[in-house]
Amino acid sequence: MHYFSILWALFCAALIIGYPVYLYHQSMLLLKKSKKSAAIKASHKLELLSFDIRDQLPGWSVSLEVPQITEDVLGHCPILFYLETEETFLKLPVNNQALGYTAEVYKNTGKVYLTFKCLKDSVSNFHVPCWHATHLKILIIKPRLLGSLAPQSNTSYKTLVHQTLQAAKINLSQYGEVLSYFEQYGIAPLNNPQVQELPSVSGKLGSLAS
Repeated sequence: MHYFSILWALFCAALIIGYPVYLYHQSMLLLKKSKKSAAIKASHKLELLSFDIRDQLPGWSVSLEVPQITEDVLGHCPILFYLETEETFLKLPVNNQALGYTAEVYKNTGKVYLTFKCLKDSVSNFHVPCWHATHLKILIIKPRLLGSLAPQSNTSYKTLVHQTLQAAKINLSQYGEVLSYFEQYGIAPLNNPQVQELPSVSGKLGSLAS
């Protein structure tokens, strides 16, 4: 009986000492997460564009005027491209084994070109049917101060963003996963009013080719 009394006393002492320590560590974790969220929110902003490409299909190439891609954006900002199909989002460039085409995207100041080639030789033009592809999504990740670098760093903003997403284990092929990562830090994408309003991504997060 005396033995159990000693054990109980030790347990109570450990609880009295350990619980405040546990609370302290939890508060530090929350504080760290809050600071990280504030830092990410203060560092980045998103611009999400959606272009209806059905009027250029069927065809093997798509040409778009994108004035949001300025010289500064082209030089400093990560730009992600996603082809919206009838059932999913495909990150570009992509090899579509099911339909047998490869899609490449080329960007220049104010312009975006999307081309489709036959997967078997990557040379012959592939005419994409209008029922397959509907929109081209362009996600531009910008620094709050355009062209800025991390303090005391020579790493480019593009590299910093990719390193951050890689460290967070974000799969860039997953359109919804990329948006959700930034939205959890309160960074909602800015939809350009001249571009068609974006539909929900729910139900379109299937397996994507990379």
